[in-house]
Amino acid sequence: METPLLRYRLTDPVGFTTKVYAIVIIAGGVWVFMTYPVVGVLMILFGIFPLVQYKCLEIDLYQGTYCMGVNILGRTIGTREPYPGTKCIFLKKNRSFSSDSRRSWRPTASTSFDSFLWLEDGTKILLSCDANKEDAMVRIQPLAQELQTEIKDLTAPLSHI
Repeated sequence: METPLLRYRLTDPVGFTTKVYAIVIIAGGVWVFMTYPVVGVLMILFGIFPLVQYKCLEIDLYQGTYCMGVNILGRTIGTREPYPGTKCIFLKKNRSFSSDSRRSWRPTASTSFDSFLWLEDGTKILLSCDANKEDAMVRIQPLAQELQTEIKDLTAPLSHI
């Protein structure tokens, strides 16, 4: 019997454009396969790869390890580290300024809400980066429930850990 793992998806599913590119590469690979089988198979594999992989955090509470890596068809590829336990999950506001606009000299500000898993050994793992606070809270709520830890909202004024 396999031990159950806590697996948390860190990246969004691929978008429509990426799916179209992948399908075009797969179709091209099938067409090229007729004359150059090795190149065709490689193209098909490169087309399938974006559809079946995502970045994830996997926590094995029974063995006391966690793994940050790429999940391909249910297998996480990455290095396993000892899991020391969780202090909390916290949400932080990140504001960035850029002045790359051609129309205006005034810098533009963008705000994102970053959520982190804070481990007992001081390691902070970025869980998500969302444009609005409600989406970030909805995204991290299932992990907080599975790990039985609290979510600290550091976006409010005068908040700290």
